[in-house]
Amino acid sequence: MVVWCIFILIGLISLLAIIREINKSFSVAAPTYGGTLREGIIGNPRFINPLLAQTDADRDIVTLTYSGLLRHDGEGNLIPALAEKYEISSDGLQYTVYLKNNLMWPDGYALTADDVVFTVNLAKNPQIQSSKRANWEGIEIEKIDDKTLRFHLKKAYSPFIENLTLGIVPKHIWSDIAPSQFSLVELNTNAIGAGPYIIKSINKNSRGSIVSIKLEANKKFVLGRPFINNIQLYFYPNEETIIKNLQNAFLDSSGAVSPKEIESLNKNKILAHTMELQRIIAIFFNSNNNKNLASVKIRNTLNQSIDKNFLVEQILNNFGVPTDSPLPLRIIKPANTNKSYNPQTAQKSILNNKEPLRISITTTNNIPEFTKAAELIKKMWEDAGATVDIKTFDENDLEQLVIGPRRYEAFLYGEEIIGKNPDLFAFWHSSQRSHPGLNIALYTNSKVDNLLEKVRAEQNAAKQKEMYEEIDKEIKKDAPAVFLYSPFYIYITPKNLKGFNVTTINTASERFETIHKWYLNTQYIWKIFAK
Repeated sequence: MVVWCIFILIGLISLLAIIREINKSFSVAAPTYGGTLREGIIGNPRFINPLLAQTDADRDIVTLTYSGLLRHDGEGNLIPALAEKYEISSDGLQYTVYLKNNLMWPDGYALTADDVVFTVNLAKNPQIQSSKRANWEGIEIEKIDDKTLRFHLKKAYSPFIENLTLGIVPKHIWSDIAPSQFSLVELNTNAIGAGPYIIKSINKNSRGSIVSIKLEANKKFVLGRPFINNIQLYFYPNEETIIKNLQNAFLDSSGAVSPKEIESLNKNKILAHTMELQRIIAIFFNSNNNKNLASVKIRNTLNQSIDKNFLVEQILNNFGVPTDSPLPLRIIKPANTNKSYNPQTAQKSILNNKEPLRISITTTNNIPEFTKAAELIKKMWEDAGATVDIKTFDENDLEQLVIGPRRYEAFLYGEEIIGKNPDLFAFWHSSQRSHPGLNIALYTNSKVDNLLEKVRAEQNAAKQKEMYEEIDKEIKKDAPAVFLYSPFYIYITPKNLKGFNVTTINTASERFETIHKWYLNTQYIWKIFAK
């Protein structure tokens, strides 16, 4: 009897093994819901609001919790999100957008054209002081019905399509807030949007700064419920703390890892994804605070003193390219050689200057690459004969203490140029010299102003390219800044994270644009049922 039981048991085990092998032959791994991703982010968020977001920490959470009419697809293209489709008139002056059916806010309210109109009008309101305001100047929005909107442009504006990625805010929540109080209310952190995730809880320290946020998948997300159930965000003052927490496995992922730190991470547990990033790191001059910088000769001399190839090697471990242009890589090819580098000529020019050249470099202490770049450039400028000091600020204080009041002589920072067809208006048009405009070089050139206005309207790609080349030439001639390099973006994820296929981003926060497709858990299903 015992022998028969053993034979039967062996037979059952063999049968199960055969069934399992057959099942494997006819099935494939498919994503399933579940899991938590723990992400480390530098800085503390203040404005989780698409109209007011200022820092990378702000923008990261906005991308996770809000959605626009369109959304980036991870490859540099735009796809419909809240919008079902859009149409552009033949003259380029009208964009008609049709919303998808049955759009809902996470709290159960219907999302309609009224919410879109409300959001756009807020962006245009000068009392809000939104950095998005320049993008909406001269544009009117019309509600056709609850699902249809029409944007009216006074002039054809080819980059306008990027405007439709603006996160939509819920009118039923914000309509009672006075514009003058818009930046002061708690809703700016306890946000409600229509993005892939919803804020579940917020943890603050004794000073009131946000130290962590728990996000929960939005089951009503228009592009589909995210596979990862929860995203746990932790906020840190610097990269060093993030690296330690990646090493001890408290964190799973981070977009704040510099190239030199990759070697310190466990290659068996992490993946380092490299993406093209449309960011230009530069030193922007403010001659109002240093009269020496009013001289084009001095500004060119400071440019000649900098070995940009050396910066890329030392700071980025060659995860980037040197540049001498205000335009992103997709428009102007990066400098192949350091043609502008001429330390001997620079030294001679500075030593022959009528008065000693003293200059301060201002940057943020939250980004190691910036502080290291400032130190290397300080040495290069001092080798050329200048006297240089460095001022660093916490990134959360930059807007209020540095950028807003334009309180710097030489500001080392990055500009993110958005879109395949970028709009440089906010960065280089003279009308944007004052806050909240982004012309932090305080640049004025009537010819460039005219070209920036024309290239916005031009629909012909070849003519656009000619205009961009002329803009590039003029800005280089005036030397309002030293353009240093364009870094690649490196994002660390756990090896078991699947579905991540982002290759091109305009801003760091765009790494999250397809997060609803990411997954940590899998299940085996028969191939005939797989999509």
